Amino acid sequence: MKKTPRPAITLNQVTHTYFTKKEEVTAISDITFAVPQGELLVLVGPSGCGKSTILSLLAGIYKQTAGQILLFGEEISQRSKCTSYMLQKDGLLEWRTVAQNMRLGLELQKQATPERIEYAFHLLEQMGLGQFAHLYPSQLSGGMRQRVALVRTLAVNPDILLLDEPFSALDIQNKIVLEDLLVEVMKEQKKTAVLVTHDLEEALAVGDRIIVMGGRPGTIRQTTAVPEEIRLLPPLKSRSHPVFRQLFEELWREVERN
Repeated sequence: MKKTPRPAITLNQVTHTYFTKKEEVTAISDITFAVPQGELLVLVGPSGCGKSTILSLLAGIYKQTAGQILLFGEEISQRSKCTSYMLQKDGLLEWRTVAQNMRLGLELQKQATPERIEYAFHLLEQMGLGQFAHLYPSQLSGGMRQRVALVRTLAVNPDILLLDEPFSALDIQNKIVLEDLLVEVMKEQKKTAVLVTHDLEEALAVGDRIIVMGGRPGTIRQTTAVPEEIRLLPPLKSRSHPVFRQLFEELWREVERN
């Protein structure tokens, strides 16, 4: 009998509370879900419902107040080395070239071997930026900067990608290009990812499964599996699938209910 792989991510009744100067705030309460290896899970919901808190907990930046978080069956004891975090702001260092920015994560993790740097340059070529390696961030468009940030995120070869609205500041054309690249790399390298977004079209176009969160503290309101006929299509083509608009409207109603 074939053994089922353990989930990449497991949250079991997770609650996180933090303290301000004035009050105690519970950001999320009793969150339970699992993410199989190779899945792209999307978290959607109104601002303040704890989506980004979950990413920070998975990265080991915060420690949950209650419950259990496992990555590949192991509890997080410190800043997780099997995850890589990408934010809305590209965070590129203006005094470093594209190639130097791309290597930054490798240098910080003491992984800047010739083999890993070669792999990073392969990713840069895959993103269509090979010829721009010598340029500085100020010489790039917003879409190109985010591609460099995505390469930097992937260069450390993380098992789990944590993506906090990485494409939200881009125009629709660049957004869809980067969605395509992300899905392509995810499938090619069999990565696991958790994406936070406010864009419900993006959620449906790239996700395998969508969790709708709501409330304060944040809780899970609904979990939706994206149909296979949508998942098999590239993000651009998926948006024109006959089922897509119906799913979008259903998701919209659920988010608005919050």
